[in-house]
Amino acid sequence: MLAVFERKSFRRPPASIRLDLWHKEMSLKNALPEEIKGMSQEEAEDFLGFCRAARYRLNPNVLFNNSLFEKTEKNDEKTEEYKLRSGAVLRRVTVFDNSRKSLGGHIVKYPLETENDYDLLISEMEDAHIDFDISGFDAFDTMTGDAGLPMLIVGPCPAHHIMLQFSGYEGFFLHMTDFTEKVDLLISHIERIYRRDVWPALCNSKAKLVLHGAHFSSQMTPPPIFEKYFLPYFREFNELMHRHGKKVLWHADAEMSKLLPVVLEAKFDGADCLASAPLVKQKMEEYFDAWQGRIICWGGLPSIIFEPAFPMKKYIDILDSLINMVKVRNDFIFGVSDNIMPGAEWKRLSLLSKKIRRMED
Repeated sequence: MLAVFERKSFRRPPASIRLDLWHKEMSLKNALPEEIKGMSQEEAEDFLGFCRAARYRLNPNVLFNNSLFEKTEKNDEKTEEYKLRSGAVLRRVTVFDNSRKSLGGHIVKYPLETENDYDLLISEMEDAHIDFDISGFDAFDTMTGDAGLPMLIVGPCPAHHIMLQFSGYEGFFLHMTDFTEKVDLLISHIERIYRRDVWPALCNSKAKLVLHGAHFSSQMTPPPIFEKYFLPYFREFNELMHRHGKKVLWHADAEMSKLLPVVLEAKFDGADCLASAPLVKQKMEEYFDAWQGRIICWGGLPSIIFEPAFPMKKYIDILDSLINMVKVRNDFIFGVSDNIMPGAEWKRLSLLSKKIRRMED
């Protein structure tokens, strides 16, 4: 995997494919295939010949020193409250489907709904900080060893963090039109805190791969929004990481046909969990043509093709086409967008493993 990112020669493209959802579900149901029954996820990866899907996940949380943060959960609903020093309360409400609570739920109320809400949050920013403890990464790196290349996951950029957790996409689109200066000011404050609390820790870490940025989308983060709120931040961040020997990726499991040129401008090194047809319209050839080897394409295998309902012949055709395409490339890692899901068929995973191994013959 290092050879790919360093553009060196190697026998064949490596495979690093996320099995965690599938393996966990099969283990809970005591339904692991006979070939790997009783194996851990890591042992299953070894059995299949895949590199370790080594992801150390951190989600930077913006905390306000002079306010209280309280979280309560009741049945299928979680309420998070920011009790500000002014006495005001900003509230986020998330609703879960109990049968699938692990998938994260759906936010039905966001903390930022009015211009006054922005004023309240901006007033807290002078004393805000980010809780960002990466002290456990070194042990994770050591535990992974040579089985994989650990990725330190930082989450979305500041502007996207606001969209996803504080305003929602719909709210953000309205707010940036109705009171642009307040939106811009809040984002600039959070960017300042990221630079102070997150960036130095990453520079000093042992991580070779850093994932920062997620779910860029032609529809939800189109070029005008990306160019204003994302591009300047990522240019600066990625250049800093490069000076400290890091490679930077973003989580690329969305339709982003309109963003293919602009992510090049941001100077990313790789696209993680890269979505491709038939999950989205883009075929792998289009990514390779657009990026000309400047971005490592880590993907090519949409999760839906591993499902029983997807025709096996079409599955085999996709595998053979992809393998023929990438066997002479040095800018590709076999990966899945986004995860092998619980309903995936073992025989398809096994066939993938065999076909990749045959590339060495």
